Amino acid sequence: MKSIELKELRSEVLGELEVIQKSAEAEENRDLTEEENTTVDALLAKADDYASKIERAEKIEKSLRESALISGVAVEPKADKDLEKFTFQGAMRAAYSGNVSGIYKEMDQEARSQARYTGQSFKGVGIPSSVLTRAWATSSTNSETTMSFTDQLESNLVLTSAGANFYAGINDMKFPVFSGVTSSWIAETGGSSVSAAGDLSAVTLSPKKLISVVSMSQESIVQNASLEAALRGNIAANMSASLEQALLLSASDETNGPESIFRDAAAGSTAAFTGATASTLENTYIGNDGTYEGARMAYLMDSDAYAAIKQSAMISNVSAAYDFRDKTINGIYAFVSSNVATDGGTGKEHVLFGDFTKVHIAQFGGLDFLFDPYTNADTGEPRMVVTGLFDGDAVQNATAFANLIEA
Repeated sequence: MKSIELKELRSEVLGELEVIQKSAEAEENRDLTEEENTTVDALLAKADDYASKIERAEKIEKSLRESALISGVAVEPKADKDLEKFTFQGAMRAAYSGNVSGIYKEMDQEARSQARYTGQSFKGVGIPSSVLTRAWATSSTNSETTMSFTDQLESNLVLTSAGANFYAGINDMKFPVFSGVTSSWIAETGGSSVSAAGDLSAVTLSPKKLISVVSMSQESIVQNASLEAALRGNIAANMSASLEQALLLSASDETNGPESIFRDAAAGSTAAFTGATASTLENTYIGNDGTYEGARMAYLMDSDAYAAIKQSAMISNVSAAYDFRDKTINGIYAFVSSNVATDGGTGKEHVLFGDFTKVHIAQFGGLDFLFDPYTNADTGEPRMVVTGLFDGDAVQNATAFANLIEA
């Protein structure tokens, strides 16, 4: 048990002693009863025991901290770290120069400590989740508008706008999936002929490595502090796009990446996207036992499908299939993204329809900033390789979605 936890327990014991003492003082400062004395003796013994355990735990923790300074891996982050001094550009400078000190050394040690739970390996300067979830100014000219790096990741995902869930700074996650429940009507005195054993499984999100490469001049890395907000924003946007593209591939899964929820969806149509095929997608979803009412239904499409549906009539040119005012199709919210089916071919329409609340997307641990001194060395624009861990999947994907892939 850690020293801080032992101190809390000892504090509770001392609190009990104080209650007994004040109770006696409140009653004309009477002597303690025999029972109270027995309780006090037991509490004092317990407090002394905790005191010796605290002393021993603090010695162990001190030894581990000293060992961590030698090995470069921190056991615990310092409680008084000043995150206001930390910047992404500063981390790049530390990685570029090899001089990792001060707050950057503390945060690097904290990130490496977190890696015990995510399996993440750091080759450069580590940035822990405590930094990634801290609010920053989103512009060098507007310090009032703030957003954390993980919030920027989430806000860039069209999937989350459609209803998907996003989790930041986590370890492995499992989402239970239960199937095989069957109901039947029986006579008052009769038995049921239905025999169905429930099947409990799980969708697991686990860390998968994603890298983004930043090319900057040496002068920008060392001198230009005004690039900080743009640097964070561009890294977040690039990682979000790569993650979303992998989740929305139409032909095959991304090698070493997450499985595509688009590819795994039920096949709804291979025709062009019109008001009629929109209804076909909805019928496919409902036919797969999808719960229509009350679910967070949405359409997510590529630009080709968006262009087509805007020109499509719902009923013999009487009304448009796409409502420009509400951005809906059949009264259901519709979203468009260039990240949909990037492997689907030019000029082909792709649409995903379903309950996007069944989608879960996760960011694990921290980021790793690794300086690459060799690539682009001749141009004076060295590369910084930023590595993060991500995954995403959908619960009950085959029944939660239906897709349109134009033939």
